[in-house]
Amino acid sequence: MENMIEVKELTKYYNGLAAVDHINVEVEEGEVFGFLGPNGAGKTTTVRILTGIIKPSSGKANIMGFDIQRDPIKAKQMMGIVPELSNAYTELSAWNNLQFMAELYGVPKKDAKQRAEELLMKFDLYGRKDHKVSTFSKGMKQKLIIAMSLMNDPEILFLDEPTSGLDVQSARLIRDTVLDLHKVGKTIFLTTHYMEEANQLCDKIAIINHGKIAAIDAPEKLKNENRRAGMGGG
Repeated sequence: MENMIEVKELTKYYNGLAAVDHINVEVEEGEVFGFLGPNGAGKTTTVRILTGIIKPSSGKANIMGFDIQRDPIKAKQMMGIVPELSNAYTELSAWNNLQFMAELYGVPKKDAKQRAEELLMKFDLYGRKDHKVSTFSKGMKQKLIIAMSLMNDPEILFLDEPTSGLDVQSARLIRDTVLDLHKVGKTIFLTTHYMEEANQLCDKIAIINHGKIAAIDAPEKLKNENRRAGMGGG
């Protein structure tokens, strides 16, 4: 299978400290790849580098063969992004947020209208489509942000802690969405600090701590190793 994401010796320093420390990752087409670690481990910094928001101190990252530093526009056209912090415009309606994303990615108006309707129905937001996002709960905002990330029908989806702080029902809907996207062959790079979530959703997991990757393997193998080491999941 083709590698959709290739990361080689990626490093990011802040004030002399390595937030990301010489990491190497390959994500295959159609794979859900989990980036598992505690808060402050380097997960969000890695996602911000891979999505072209910040530059690495050294190393390389390719998205579908495009270097994120040399060809950022081409690389970004391939991806949808659900950041750790909301990127929805709170004074706009849900509908206008979706249309704005479509315009940003050059989605034709007719397609954008149909896609927005489908996504709002899928995420149970259609009845609130004309309401300002400022009136939405955290769970509703997160569902909208995922819908926004899917407006351009991306090849690769980056999800940074997508269920963090959500109620049980919203978290379940988002996990189900990840599984649905996996079934249709989307490549997903997902960060989480929940071992059970990674185990449920991911084909492969990298465990990151203090900016370094401690292990990469299938979730069951990692879970068994953790159990043997007395760490447990959770």
